[in-house]
Amino acid sequence: MASEEFEKWGLGYSGCDGGDIGSPSAPSTWVCGIEWGGGHTPELLRTHMAENVESPPKGYDSWEENTAYIFNWQVMKILAAINGGTVSEYSGFAKQEKPFVDGSNGYFKMNLYPIGFKDTKNDRWHDDFSGITGFQSKADYLSWCSESRFPEMRKWAAKFKPKLVLCLGKTYLDDFKAAFHEPEATLHHEVIDDRDLFWGKNAEGSLVVVIPFMVNRHGLVKNSSIQKFGERISQLLAG
Repeated sequence: MASEEFEKWGLGYSGCDGGDIGSPSAPSTWVCGIEWGGGHTPELLRTHMAENVESPPKGYDSWEENTAYIFNWQVMKILAAINGGTVSEYSGFAKQEKPFVDGSNGYFKMNLYPIGFKDTKNDRWHDDFSGITGFQSKADYLSWCSESRFPEMRKWAAKFKPKLVLCLGKTYLDDFKAAFHEPEATLHHEVIDDRDLFWGKNAEGSLVVVIPFMVNRHGLVKNSSIQKFGERISQLLAG
């Protein structure tokens, strides 16, 4: 059972880097990862849980901070391609458009799960996390997110109506569907350069796209493939 402190944090905009969450009249592109990388220590988790997450965070302080992370470099490449440019222009795109940066428009960055781990293995669970969160194991934590956090995220999508939700990590397809589409939905499936692309429009008309993770060798890492994915997603948005 979740502690009162964790439940309040976990049902808010925890795990989000932020930016412009948009509105029905000015919809944004959302980019959703799995969880923050690097891994939380118990002390860092307590610090994050003390933050006010009742409102969407405003984002990075600068475009340089945004591009300081390899995950974000890759995201800038596909966003540049979706925007009609090329992956080679990703740095210029990041400087001009400033995705996820405080004061910029059109892009919002978030994660399915609020706690960061070094990897997704279930044994990545500090003993101290149990006392902080109320969960005895990572499996209990993941189950709570599925039952409680994802329905809350689905409410965000219904409220703000993003034009695109770009989800990274195809092994989490069911989780992304629960958070942004419908758990029982069957998404369209395409294969581009031997990599999987899943997509569908939710009840509010947002395009939900799930692609492979972009920072491991089995994922979507080749620039030529990223370009093709971006161009295809641009076509889907136009259609």
